Amino acid sequence: MSAELAEIPLPDLKVVEEMQLGIVSRFGEIQQAKAAGKPVVWASVVMPKEIFQAMDVAVVYGDMLGAYTSIYGLSARYCQAAEEQGLSRDVCAVHRCAVGMACADERDPIFDMSFAVPDLAVGSNFPCMSMSRSFLQVVRKYDIPYYFLDAPINPWGKDLPRHAVRYYADQLQGLIDFLVAHGHTYDRDKLAEEVAFTKALNAVLEEVNTYKQAVPMPIKAYDNVIASTAPIALPKEHRTLGIFERYRDELKERVERGHGVVENERLRLMWIGMPPLCDFKLLNYPEKHGAVVVKSMLEFLTGFDLDPETLDPEEPLESLARAQLVSPANPTIEQTLDYFTRAAADYRVDGVINVVKRSCGLLPGMQRLTKEAIFEATGVPSMIFDLDGVDVREYDPEATKANLDAFVETLLARKGS
Repeated sequence: MSAELAEIPLPDLKVVEEMQLGIVSRFGEIQQAKAAGKPVVWASVVMPKEIFQAMDVAVVYGDMLGAYTSIYGLSARYCQAAEEQGLSRDVCAVHRCAVGMACADERDPIFDMSFAVPDLAVGSNFPCMSMSRSFLQVVRKYDIPYYFLDAPINPWGKDLPRHAVRYYADQLQGLIDFLVAHGHTYDRDKLAEEVAFTKALNAVLEEVNTYKQAVPMPIKAYDNVIASTAPIALPKEHRTLGIFERYRDELKERVERGHGVVENERLRLMWIGMPPLCDFKLLNYPEKHGAVVVKSMLEFLTGFDLDPETLDPEEPLESLARAQLVSPANPTIEQTLDYFTRAAADYRVDGVINVVKRSCGLLPGMQRLTKEAIFEATGVPSMIFDLDGVDVREYDPEATKANLDAFVETLLARKGS
């Protein structure tokens, strides 16, 4: 079953196919860095990558590789390996995959290429507590120094007090000091350049979002996921403004000629919860009913829904601190509810698919609150059902498709279609 599920769709947009190849290409870079004697760092892909790029740090993104164990149909093996090392099956499946792969004595060839034994580790509590603990398994396995990046929960919304921004900026400075102490070089001007790039990128992505809101939907759900993760997952040489400008222009061209990904768009859906990494084809599955997934959880997690005006290259650390603290992926629940209720209206959503990943400590508790908030604000109904789309041992493709079919048919009846 896992081999069948591991079949990865080809993107529909040429520029998104280029992004996908770029994301995979970075896997080989880590071995080159190790061979060149660079200290390799274990970290999370949602940490401010501008610091790593400005300091030319070779990073093994553990959660990204954990996700790819599922995408390649290998989650059962590596989750089991992590559980044999003492991680509970209740720990996030992405982190179990990452730990199982990192601590294994033998790995599949794709991870022999993309993983190198780290010399340092960086942990954080953003966006969840599981992130703050699972990296310690790797620290203990390889007996390496580590730094913990403490991101305060944001109860203030977008009006952050100065002391909160200053505290997290100091945490980021501590990360820089840690990396310098272990052989890396810091240049504030290079960090300012990276923040300036992020500012320009966000301006382009604001335009992208306006085209993705068009009716009919101009981009397939799978392409949307790849393009939404590209800002944080592409290697530096591929992460250029040009590739995102071409992405914007291809979407604009489709919108202007009225191109939709289904011939007769009947429903627009939003996906809240972890997308099905072990069965990516499922994101496009509702198209058989004339339904399209126009918004998904990964856009929420990437943290690129930012106002470019909040980023100031003259204050790079403060800008990065502010950007991460106001991210909707940073609890509390009020920001999350606001993000999704606005998205339901902006994307003209007809129904919301809420999936509960049993091993997640963050998302299940918010699903009913999200369902009620969206319905109260917009009248859009939601369906909540269990779906662990990471650990293939807990995934039932037929039951999942039956649930989706039933929900879509109910929505169609509700619309009188």
